[in-house]
Amino acid sequence: MQLMWIHKKLPLHFLIMKRILSDMRTLSADWMANTSKPEPEYHSSQHGGEESKGAFFYPRPVAPTTAQIHCLQFLIYDLVSGGNLRKAGGLFGNTGTENSINDLKQLETFFYKLSFFLHILDYTVTVGTLTDLGFLWFREFYLESSRVIQFPIECSLPWIMVDYVIESQNAGLIESILLPFDIYNDSAQHALVVLKQRFLYDEIEAEVDLCFDQLVLKLSETIFTYYKSWAASELLDPSFLFALDNGEKYSIRPMRFSALFRMTRVKLLGRTINFRSLIAERMNKVFRENLEFLFDRFESQDLCAIVELEKLIDVLKHSHELLSKELSLDSFTLILNEMQENISLVSFSSRLTSQIWSELQTDFLPNFIFCNTTQRFIRSSKVSHVPIQKPSVPHAKPNFYCGSQDLNMAYQSFARLHSGFFGVPHIFSIVKLLGSRSLPWLIRALLDYISNKITALEPMITGLQEALPKSIGLLPFDGGVAGCQRIVKEHLNWGSKSQLKAEVLHGIKEIGSVICWMGLLDIVLREVDTSNFMQTAPWLGLIPGSDGQILHSQDVGDSPLVSLFKSAAVAIDSYPRNTTPTSFHTMSKQAEAADLLYKANINAGSVLEYTLAFINAALDKYCAKWSGAPKTGFIDITTSKDFYRVFSGLQFGYLEESVQLPLNHHEVLGDSVAWGGCTIIYLLGQQLHFELFDFSYQLLNVAEVETASTSPAVRNANYMQGRENLLEATKKERRLNNHVFSMLRARCPLEDKTACAIKQSGAPLHRIKFENTVSAFETLPQKGA
Repeated sequence: MQLMWIHKKLPLHFLIMKRILSDMRTLSADWMANTSKPEPEYHSSQHGGEESKGAFFYPRPVAPTTAQIHCLQFLIYDLVSGGNLRKAGGLFGNTGTENSINDLKQLETFFYKLSFFLHILDYTVTVGTLTDLGFLWFREFYLESSRVIQFPIECSLPWIMVDYVIESQNAGLIESILLPFDIYNDSAQHALVVLKQRFLYDEIEAEVDLCFDQLVLKLSETIFTYYKSWAASELLDPSFLFALDNGEKYSIRPMRFSALFRMTRVKLLGRTINFRSLIAERMNKVFRENLEFLFDRFESQDLCAIVELEKLIDVLKHSHELLSKELSLDSFTLILNEMQENISLVSFSSRLTSQIWSELQTDFLPNFIFCNTTQRFIRSSKVSHVPIQKPSVPHAKPNFYCGSQDLNMAYQSFARLHSGFFGVPHIFSIVKLLGSRSLPWLIRALLDYISNKITALEPMITGLQEALPKSIGLLPFDGGVAGCQRIVKEHLNWGSKSQLKAEVLHGIKEIGSVICWMGLLDIVLREVDTSNFMQTAPWLGLIPGSDGQILHSQDVGDSPLVSLFKSAAVAIDSYPRNTTPTSFHTMSKQAEAADLLYKANINAGSVLEYTLAFINAALDKYCAKWSGAPKTGFIDITTSKDFYRVFSGLQFGYLEESVQLPLNHHEVLGDSVAWGGCTIIYLLGQQLHFELFDFSYQLLNVAEVETASTSPAVRNANYMQGRENLLEATKKERRLNNHVFSMLRARCPLEDKTACAIKQSGAPLHRIKFENTVSAFETLPQKGA
C-alpha cells in the first residue's frame, strides 16, 4: 500500500521512476493478484470519490523471501540516492519540491524497517539467538584475560549468580535459582553444534558437575538452617519471649522453598535430574551429621549436659517434622536409632546409654555429692584423684545448634541453668531419651555396680573391724563432751589406716549416691506413669479409687476400646456390600491385645523398692561377717564389731573433720554417705543398735546432760573451743539419719528378714519375722536365669 501511494504521488513524466516503483510493487507485494482492476480506479480512490469506500487490495498470501527483501532494498537504495542514502541526489534529488523530500524520507524509513523484517522471516532462529546465553560463559572476563579454559568456579558468572541468591537469602529470587544453569546448557549446545569442539563441552560438563554439587550442598544447608531456626523459634518458652522487649528477633522470616521441592524434572546438559530427590537425600545425610555432632558434644561434657542434649534433639526432631511435610525423609526414629547403633531388635543398649553409664562410673558417682534438702547432686569441691580424660568440645556451624546466633544464645542460657547440678530435670531427660528399651539396661548396670561395690568394700570393712578394740563401752557422762571425744579417739585408733577409712567412706558414699539416683528416677517414672495412665484410662475403663487403687468404671464387659472396635466390626459385617469383613475382625482382636498390654503397663513397680530389695539380696552373703549373732543371747554392747559400729566410727570421724579442716568435709562426701550407710544398717537389721550405741548420738546425750548441769559461764568457756560446731553438725546428721530410716521403713519393710529388735524395756527379741506383704522381693531376678 505504501508503494502504491508513493507511485500515485509521482509525476507522470518520471517514466523511469514509475517503472522502478512498479517493479518494486510487483516484486514485494505480489501485485499480479490486483491487475484485474483497472488502474484509473486506484487514482479515483485516492482522490476521495465514492468508489474509495469500496477499494480493496488482495493481501499477499505468503511472506516475501530473503532474496526479495534484499532486491527491494537494492531498488530503494538505487532509487533514492543512487548509491548513498545520506547523499543528496537520485531521482528525487533534482525536483526541489517539499513533497519529494517527504517521499524520500518515507522511502528511507521503509528501507531501514526492511532490515528488521529479515529477523521476522526466521522467527525461530531469531528467538533462539536472543535467548542463547552461552556467550556469557565464552566471554567471561577471567576466561578472556587468562586465556585458559580451566578456572575456579568462584570466577564463573553462572555460579556467581547462584551463590549471590543463596547468600542474599532473597525470598523472591530463591525460586529462580536454577535459571543461571541455562547458561551452561546454551554454552554446551554452542560448543557441540556451532564450534564442534568436544573438549570445550567436557570442560563445561566438569564445571556443571562441580557447580551443581555445590548448589545442592549450599542450598540444602540453607533449607536446613531455615527449618532448624523455624523449629527452634516455635519451641521457645512463651514466657521467655513475653519477658523480652525485643522478642521479635527470635521470629523467622518466611521463605518459599515449595517451588524448589516440586522440581522433579530439571533439564541439564541433556539429562533429566530429580532435584527434589537430591535435596531429600542430602537432608537425610545432614540430619545424621547433626545427630552425630550432638552426641559428640555430649560425650565431651559431663552428665549435667543431658538437658541441653534433649532440647537440641527436640529442636532437630521438630525441624524434621516440618521438613517432612515437603520432602520424603527417613523416619526420625530410624535416624536416631541408627546414630545410636540401636537398630538390632536384641540390642537394649545404645551409644547414649553407654555414654551415660560411662559418665556415671567415671565422673558422676566418684565426684558428685547429694544434697538431701534440694534433692540435687552437685560437683564436689575436692578435685578428683584421677583426672578424667574427655575429648575436646567439637565446633560446628550455628545451624547444627538452633539455626541462628540469637536462638543459640537463648537456648544456651537455658542450658546454663541446668549445667551446675543434676536433679529431677536431668532424670526426665534421661527417661525421655533412653525410653523403655534402654532404661532397664541402665538400671540393671547400676544395680550390678552396687553389688560390685559391696564386694569391693568387704575386705576393707573387715580390716577396720580388726582394728577396733576388743571392748568398747558406753561413753561416761562424767567426762563431759571433751572427755567423750578423747575416749572415742582412743577407741578408734585408725590413724594408720586413714587411707582405708577414706576408701570405705567413698565406697559407701557411691552406694548412697546410686540409691538417691534411683529415688529421683522413681519420682520421675511415677510421674510419667501417671501421665500415661491419665491418657489411657478412659479407653481402658479405669478410674482411680479413693484409697489409691485402680477401679473399673463398669462391673462387667469389655473396656471401651474393645467395645468400640467390636461394635464397629459387627456393624460393618452386617453391611451387605462389605467385601472384606475379616479385616475389621482382625482390628477387634488387635484392640483386645492392646487392652491387655496397656493394662499390664499400668501396674508398674517401684524402681527404688526394687533397688532396696536387690541390695538386701546382695548383703545376704555378708550378714555373717557384718551382723554376727550375739553369743550370750543378749545385745553385745562392748564386744560387738558389726557394721553399725564401723559406720558409727567413720561417721564420728568425718563429723569431727568437717568442723576442724578448712575444707568442709561435708562438701567432699555430702549426704550420700548417710544414705548408703543407713541403708546397709537398716537392711542388716541394725537400726536400733545404731541408734542406741552410735558414738555421735551418745555424744549428744552427754552434751545435753552437761548443758543442764553446767553454769552458763563455764559452758561458754568450754564451748569456745568450737564444740558447738561439732554438736550442731551431729544434730544435723542425726536428723538426716532419721529421715533415711523413715523412708526405708516406708518403702522397704523388713519382711521375712531375720533381725534383732529391742523392746522398750530393753529386753532383746532375736530372730523375729515381720509380716509378709507383696513387694518387689517377688520380682527379684535369679542369677543365671
